[in-house]
Amino acid sequence: MTLSLISIGLSDEKDLSLRALEEARDCDKLYAELYTMKLATTIAALTELTLRPVQYLRRDDLEDRADVIIEEARGSHIGVLVGGDCLSATTHISLIIEAVKRGIKVSIIHGSSIFSSVAESGLSIYKFGRTVTLPFEEKGSVDTILKVIKENLEQGLHTLVLLDLDNEADKYMTINHALRRLFESGFSQDNLVVGIARLGSQGSVIKAGRAKDIVEHDFGESPHSLIIPGSLHFLEVEALEIIGDCPLEALQGRSVKSEIDTLIEKYIQGCRRVRADMKIKATSITLTEKQIQSILDHVDKYLSDAEYYSTERKPTSLTSVSYAEGILDALKILGISEFEW
Repeated sequence: MTLSLISIGLSDEKDLSLRALEEARDCDKLYAELYTMKLATTIAALTELTLRPVQYLRRDDLEDRADVIIEEARGSHIGVLVGGDCLSATTHISLIIEAVKRGIKVSIIHGSSIFSSVAESGLSIYKFGRTVTLPFEEKGSVDTILKVIKENLEQGLHTLVLLDLDNEADKYMTINHALRRLFESGFSQDNLVVGIARLGSQGSVIKAGRAKDIVEHDFGESPHSLIIPGSLHFLEVEALEIIGDCPLEALQGRSVKSEIDTLIEKYIQGCRRVRADMKIKATSITLTEKQIQSILDHVDKYLSDAEYYSTERKPTSLTSVSYAEGILDALKILGISEFEW
């Protein structure tokens, strides 16, 4: 009949949405996959809330016995409760694909996850690049993690670093452990980092600063994650100061997108839009088509200069875009062109 993937959310069974709870109670059989993240809940608590007996799934149960679960869904409504959002792990995507291949209806109930809750730090969710997971020593090196961080930084993007865990062994990597691993592989202790712990719960912690200071901070119980910020907007800087209790000296010399940068970007985009949409009108002023094009070429050159100087973070960018705006306004005032800012 139906295979339902039901998101629990970030913290405990109370994060289940009303839709998730309704879906769980409608199931003939419920499983719970809790190995991909640490939750402050138990099988007993989930059973009590859903009014259905919940069977715990180990990692190999879902990965090796997926066929059994899918076949069960052929004749009844089977639900799988998943920590965080149910589609955050590739294992669950594989389950959906296989179920659909076999003609079984799939229902997805989404929930809160680390990928959205990181915005609680004040860093723009739109500026996060590729996410990585930092493994325990016995599982591999951190070379790939450092490579991804470097690539994200080159593009001005933030990096979310998830930290390894083994729920069955009750083993969870801390921010402190993660930073020491990164230090051993050449990660600078002066880098700006943000440590986040237990987001979505009342005891959540967000702390920003130099890596050498954050490595000594007590974040309390897991789960922990780490953010390596990229280029910062001035509002993100303020957020790290206020929300992340970041010392001002830790932000000095960082790549910061100021209010001037924002204005320059806005003006350049405005001029580009006008330049693309403007219409040349008939006028009594004697100007040849070649002369008008020469004027417009100056606009294009000023805009190119503005964009170039903007990447170099030079104030002359604002001057250049102002020249472009002035020429466009002059053409409008003279009745040679029409457009709206």
